[in-house]
Amino acid sequence: MNTDTKVYLKKRFKEYYFRNRVDSPMDVHRREFGVGTLEDKIRFRHKSFTSGRELTQYLKTEAPYYISYSSAYYEFPENQPMQRKNWLGADLVFDLDKPMDLLDHGKLEDVKEEAKCIVGFLEDDFGFTGKEIKVNFSGSKGYHIHVISDDVRSLNGEARREIIDYITGTGLDIEYFITEEETMRGITFKRGQSKGTAGRRIGPRKDSRGWARRIYDVAEELIAMPAEELVNIKGIGATTAEKHAADREMNLRFLREGRWDALFDRLKGPIQNLIYSKAVEIKDADKQVTLDTSRLIRLPDTIHGGSGLLARKVKDIDSFNPLMDAIAFKDGEVTARITSDVGTWTMMENRYGPYNAGEEVKLPEYAANYLMLKDYAEFRG
Repeated sequence: MNTDTKVYLKKRFKEYYFRNRVDSPMDVHRREFGVGTLEDKIRFRHKSFTSGRELTQYLKTEAPYYISYSSAYYEFPENQPMQRKNWLGADLVFDLDKPMDLLDHGKLEDVKEEAKCIVGFLEDDFGFTGKEIKVNFSGSKGYHIHVISDDVRSLNGEARREIIDYITGTGLDIEYFITEEETMRGITFKRGQSKGTAGRRIGPRKDSRGWARRIYDVAEELIAMPAEELVNIKGIGATTAEKHAADREMNLRFLREGRWDALFDRLKGPIQNLIYSKAVEIKDADKQVTLDTSRLIRLPDTIHGGSGLLARKVKDIDSFNPLMDAIAFKDGEVTARITSDVGTWTMMENRYGPYNAGEEVKLPEYAANYLMLKDYAEFRG
């Protein structure tokens, strides 16, 4: 990146922070901060601010390309090494993203669905309220979820791992949710051979909660499928599909009563396979964000130095569109010279690219700044 481009971008970052207020995190004086450059997202850390006003002034004067803060609370957040900070607790944080070379609406929608799924787990299974759960766009490829509650603040890394394992369905086995109810035992005959009858299998019902309810939902979805769809499910052959289609009403009635006798032996495998669709897939690298109680994560409503988009707080995740709602720079047009071939991407419902190295293009500022921050272009005027 040439000098003119760096001067232009720094000027625009400063102007943004002069015109826009960024809220400080709760207990800002207990947080460690890190700031980054165009080359390094966290170049310096062990920084602290005594108040929100001091943080605001720093943003206005320094306009860092990246600024992150700790999920942890410390007695002395500026101290080094880490042991001298005196850890007091930490928020529970999740970091979700999808690999993408350029902004991709489809992939961003996929990761938004995963974020919604995590929020669902946190509310429905763990009982956190909407006030305790904060969601923000990461500013680039995904979402950050913060749980700010006394109930999580003292959790160690192992306790946080258990939460991740629960949400991702790690080690989930539906047999855990099936019990055998003692009934009158007797002798039945099948093809002339005697066979002992066992107790009834009792399993999840519609009023179950947590994973039990999700298992019930999967079973209900399977039973409701026509035979031609059932045969496409791994572990279900044509004979089994026809049998379940013929017995659909009876099986649904038994399921709603919590009786899994007719389902368990024939549908255990397919249910076990499909239940993982209800889990959230979190990459190992993203899991570390949750496990690490001293991790720094992007300060909401600040600019991401690799995209020019805001790490925007999300009020309504269903309607939120980061390619419209997280745009920081909306003033006029900018001429840029393309320095490397670049493909296509979408912002503000407009499609840009492809462009070839050497081209000069006039673009809306948000699109030009995006290319410059990704080192695909240089400022021309």
